[in-house]
Amino acid sequence: MYRDTGIVPWCSNSIVLNGKGRTYCHPQESLDSVGGKGRNSLGCLPQPLQAQYSNSQTCEPTKTDLEIVQPKQGQEWIWINFIHSGAHHELQISVDEHEFFVVAADGEFVHPQKVHVANCNLGERISILVRLDKTPGDYAIRVTSLREEQVIQGIGILRYAAAQVYRGAEPPDTTPWVHLNGSLIDRTLVKMDEMNLAPYPKRPPPPTADHTLKFSVNMTGKSSWALNIGPHQAFRQQLPPLLWEEGSRGVTTYGDKAQGLMKNGSVVDIIFSNGANVSSQHPFHKHNNKAWIIGTGTGGFPWASVEDAIQNGGVVDRFNFVDPPLRDGCRLGNETGDWTVIRYQITFPAASMLHCHMIHHFAAGQQVVILEGVESMAPIPTDVKDRIHSNFQPPLRYGPLD
Repeated sequence: MYRDTGIVPWCSNSIVLNGKGRTYCHPQESLDSVGGKGRNSLGCLPQPLQAQYSNSQTCEPTKTDLEIVQPKQGQEWIWINFIHSGAHHELQISVDEHEFFVVAADGEFVHPQKVHVANCNLGERISILVRLDKTPGDYAIRVTSLREEQVIQGIGILRYAAAQVYRGAEPPDTTPWVHLNGSLIDRTLVKMDEMNLAPYPKRPPPPTADHTLKFSVNMTGKSSWALNIGPHQAFRQQLPPLLWEEGSRGVTTYGDKAQGLMKNGSVVDIIFSNGANVSSQHPFHKHNNKAWIIGTGTGGFPWASVEDAIQNGGVVDRFNFVDPPLRDGCRLGNETGDWTVIRYQITFPAASMLHCHMIHHFAAGQQVVILEGVESMAPIPTDVKDRIHSNFQPPLRYGPLD
């Protein structure tokens, strides 16, 4: 349906923690107050053609188990890891009535940030340290969507070891830091600043890059997303391996002889920019290498490289070469012309994927393959090359979802 109509299956029944959660049916006035009118009972905005091609969705509440996080007796702090394995919703993490420290991001220690809420986008990992200094009891752990398309919130329970409460799993009646749309209930509250998650200990990026890849993000059809010239086509996974079969690569493979080899040990800059009429955020993920997020900005990136932008663009203040975040990926802003730059070093040979973690963007072709350090790869054994591979010749009309 997405391929043919552009209707995105993002209207969810629940957000779960470790597979546990409930469907909450909020009063319509509550949904209207935080998300505006026109939403269905699940908090979802209608999409074009949805009434014509899909069934209506109605919220039906459930009473299933909730995830309970409980420290041992005598613990003064508890460490909680959040791993976002979802498909659409960017999440705001909070623990009712508790401030906490963000201490790690994507498995790397960071200089701690004391906050009331932390942001966790698709494919990201955030680790927090919560001080257990409140009255023993149950407190709600909230994971609240920040996506405009749906007002939805998942709930877990932080239960003190000494809590004298009913040992069931009902949502606690505690005071939240956020509204149902993830916005802060008070301007004095502090949210995590993802661009200031400096690595600990200090790990500055290489001062210059050997290669620059520029990707303009564009929606080329109602169900087609591209990085530059065209969408990655899913059928390519059925072709002979592209490590040795050049005919399997297509226009979404980078780093081969035609475009310039990226040798092992070299430093690569990737520049993302939102193309014309793009109004969607993109959480990008880089396989195999962590990358420093060295710059972000608005208004487009017309320069050939980071060095060119600094020397001729007057945007030196948009870059951080001292202590930028070191992450598994990055996010590109919502507006046309928003840009983000990451820098990483190739440390081993690989054919790496770079893709948007928004599942319908990923499926619709917003992914590329980067050949990295393949000149240092051991020769591929003949018996591997001689194994049976599919003999598939795709018609030229094939799109990303065919």
